[in-house]
Amino acid sequence: MQVRCDDVVNHADVLPKMRKSGLRWVLLGVESNSASTLNSFKKDTKPQDAKNAVKLLKKSDIFSQGMFIIGQRNDTKQSIANLREFANDLDPDLAIFGILTPFPGTAIYETAKQNGWIQDWNWANYDMVHAIMPTESLTAKEVQEELYLCYRSFFGSWSRRVGGIFSSKALKRRLYRYMASQGIVNQVKSLF
Repeated sequence: MQVRCDDVVNHADVLPKMRKSGLRWVLLGVESNSASTLNSFKKDTKPQDAKNAVKLLKKSDIFSQGMFIIGQRNDTKQSIANLREFANDLDPDLAIFGILTPFPGTAIYETAKQNGWIQDWNWANYDMVHAIMPTESLTAKEVQEELYLCYRSFFGSWSRRVGGIFSSKALKRRLYRYMASQGIVNQVKSLF
């Protein structure tokens, strides 16, 4: 289930009932730790909503997946480092980081096109993993590197990996064991 952070907070009373009826996994649109960025995304939420939502989901034994976005026009290395720290402090069961992508038909696409920010017109790369445009202070390549650092920061923690592998939540345990096996497989593959 995909949910806004403030909706989790505003309807916390129904979480135990939803868990009892079978809800196991919630995707939270955290997006950013910056109130101004959240406002520019027209989220009408606050960073505190994300903190409260993750706590409530954990209390209700519901797997929380936090979704974060980097590559906003005013993003810098420092603002993205702050987001990484926020994601680690927030500690959802799983974090997914994506790069702001100017999809056709969106306001950001029109703005980016008019201002000449789009540097990649290969539609196959419009996947929120490839940097399509730079920020005011980072090149598209640097934004791409920052995405790697976000994942490395979150999943590079041995305590998080081991905690995930031995989690009491079956879903989290399976997911982290799968990720661990893929990491080992990729390391073995690189030897040949």
